[in-house]
Amino acid sequence: MRRNVLKAAGCILLAALWACNGLNIVPDQDGYLVVDVTIETQFGVRTRSTSLDNYSFLLIRQGGDTLYNSNVEQMTGSPLSLTPGNYTIEVYNEAFTVPAFDKPYYYGRQTAEVVAGESCEVLLVCKQENAGVRVVFSEAFSAQFTTFSMNISGTGGSLNFDSTTNNRWGYFFPGPISLTLTADGSSSDPVERQVQAKYMYSFLVEGTGGTQDNVEPVITVSVDTVRNWITSLWNDVDGTVRGLTKETAYTIAEARTLPGGLSNIWVCGYIVGCYSTTGKFFFGGTETYTNLALADSNTEEDKTKTYPVELPIGAIRDSLNVVDHAAYVLVSKVWIKGTTNASYFGLPGLKNPKEYSW
Repeated sequence: MRRNVLKAAGCILLAALWACNGLNIVPDQDGYLVVDVTIETQFGVRTRSTSLDNYSFLLIRQGGDTLYNSNVEQMTGSPLSLTPGNYTIEVYNEAFTVPAFDKPYYYGRQTAEVVAGESCEVLLVCKQENAGVRVVFSEAFSAQFTTFSMNISGTGGSLNFDSTTNNRWGYFFPGPISLTLTADGSSSDPVERQVQAKYMYSFLVEGTGGTQDNVEPVITVSVDTVRNWITSLWNDVDGTVRGLTKETAYTIAEARTLPGGLSNIWVCGYIVGCYSTTGKFFFGGTETYTNLALADSNTEEDKTKTYPVELPIGAIRDSLNVVDHAAYVLVSKVWIKGTTNASYFGLPGLKNPKEYSW
């Protein structure tokens, strides 16, 4: 008995000596996980997207057990103490189960390995996983028919676009969609299209003898590093036309070839002057508040190569007129969205501007 006690005392003393020499035995030491979440934001698209802090945050242990089901605000910024192992982080803004207006679906997923005594840092980027679609009815088409709408169906359901949704985006699951146009009670045959995640599609509905007859469709996919923008005639499955987003704005030379009556068209050019009420072009002129002249070159003095833009009373006139802001706006490049006009001061031009951007 005495011998056993001495052995035990010796073991305790030996353990104490090891501890003094720097040997620490820490059973089941945790590791740490630090998560930061960001989002690829939309460019030029207005939605009622939920604040990033309110995005759902799931932390799942290898094997499928959900450890945390919270939100980004609660789960990011501070280290999470976890037992060593592999984990999956999932973040999303809101459930997307059927096509809906103003509901881009952002989702991010990443795995991480937590090591005992170490800190693992993860940057998770949420990206748009559904496709955005809008339908733009030209003024010519709107004037031609009393009632009209476009029904677009896809996986999970359908959305109806009409004159009240001209500036709204509907969102669909990636894959096939079917477009059916109805005007004054008569419906077209369905047109089948394919849409992809992260793509934003603008479909133009034009009246008889409009854009489809006057503008050669060309493929124009503009990439803003976040998503791809495609503008096309709704029933032209092979080609696309430009101008329905800032990213695909027409140059002045291109805009001059457009027919009148196309609404929500973006053009871009340099402000080079203005026009008199009789249509005389003043290069570098500051004579009027009511219009301005655009050109592809900031030194253009040839009226026939310019493009007049109407400035009706309002915020856009207040910001862009050459009388009050000559030093700032002249020879500056500007993007303006409005309605094309076949003859404005004897030239193709733009009226009823709705938006502008530098």
